[in-house]
Amino acid sequence: MKVEISVSEDRMQAYVILRKERPDEPFLSKEELLNVLYSAGIRYGIKEEVIDELSTSPVFNTPVLIAKGTPPIDGEDGRIELLKKPNEEETFQGSKKVDLREIPAKQRLIVRRGETIARIVPPTPGKEGKDVFGNSVKPKPGKLPEYHLGYNVTVKDNEIIATRSGILAIESNGTIHVYDTLEVDVVDYSTGNIDFPGKVVVKGDVKPDFVVKAQEDITIKGVVEAATVISFNGSITVAGVKGRNKAFLKAKKTVKAAFIESAEVEAEEIVVEKSIENSLIKAHTVMVTGSKGSIRGGTTIARVKIETYQLGSPIGIKTQVEVGVDPTINEKMKLISAQISLDKENVKKLTKLLIELRKLHSTLKDKFPPDKEEILKRVNNTLINLRESIQKNEQELKELNRVAEEMAKSASVIVKDVVYPGVEIIMLDKIFRVEKSITKVIFYYRDGEIRVGGYSE
Repeated sequence: MKVEISVSEDRMQAYVILRKERPDEPFLSKEELLNVLYSAGIRYGIKEEVIDELSTSPVFNTPVLIAKGTPPIDGEDGRIELLKKPNEEETFQGSKKVDLREIPAKQRLIVRRGETIARIVPPTPGKEGKDVFGNSVKPKPGKLPEYHLGYNVTVKDNEIIATRSGILAIESNGTIHVYDTLEVDVVDYSTGNIDFPGKVVVKGDVKPDFVVKAQEDITIKGVVEAATVISFNGSITVAGVKGRNKAFLKAKKTVKAAFIESAEVEAEEIVVEKSIENSLIKAHTVMVTGSKGSIRGGTTIARVKIETYQLGSPIGIKTQVEVGVDPTINEKMKLISAQISLDKENVKKLTKLLIELRKLHSTLKDKFPPDKEEILKRVNNTLINLRESIQKNEQELKELNRVAEEMAKSASVIVKDVVYPGVEIIMLDKIFRVEKSITKVIFYYRDGEIRVGGYSE
């Protein structure tokens, strides 16, 4: 009997063809078939169940798969696994109220400095295979992932990390950036409220009821309407504020504006070019720099200096300015004063109770009830503590008053052009009411009084 062996081109499959040379020729045994395979070099993946069948029920003149190799498993390509994804938890089912101003913000990918943005999953080498001859077949290793590092990102231990806080952006070519400045055309329902860890630039207006918060500087090239703008560690620069008595601006450093109308503004320094009208202003220094710049209406409070060209209005709009004030000290003084008043009221009530208890004790002597004796002790101890507290708080209040007076001495209100009737100048606990127009004047505090002096550039 003739046995032919053929092997596929990739050497992963071996076939046997049995050809009968004589009609009465006996079948080949399993051992004989195996010897033929071994002689042909076939060593791996031999299908013994097929050999068993061929030795008992041979198939002639037909290729039969007799051995099969194990193909290699190619390695997996490396990939970039993005760890930061948009917040998709917001649902709009049932009667849940949805604040449309918050929806766009959920789509911004905000990252913090030091945060891992993505993980680089390296390629795998794959797994070796074997052909029917027992030879190893090398796999094709996976490819390295393609990515590019852009602004404010670095790689460490196969992790892509933000080196600054900001907004994550990934270009179509795989370049990963963290932009530390967020730019928008306008703040309205298209952008939603903004809460950003870097800088913010708004090319247009901030519409009513919206909020812009940033850790660093905020620049608004349009107008802030009845909105909230807060820079936690930087400054705010804005074209103007039309607050409608609802706007609130606060910066750790400086607020600069062309004008402020009907708004509340707090900063270390507030610099306005044209006018402050009907607003509540709190700062270390307040400067209105334009040659016709004015403060009209509202209340302006500064710890050191208020400087403007015009103060008040020819029609006598009530305008209040206060200098030499540290809001923290003021608040503390109010709290201590309130506590002293409360403690003194309690001393009066407890003193009256103590007198009554002592009278009763004097009358009953040894028959004075033990529970009343305990009350008498507690009232006496409480009075001692209250008097000590009053003495301590009065001393602290005295010191705070001294500090406040020293601050008042270094403060001033400078009016380079004219101050109109209707203006109240407050320094410490003193008030100076302007009854008639005064030109080129400085108000300052000396010897417990507000003094008026001339101003010259």
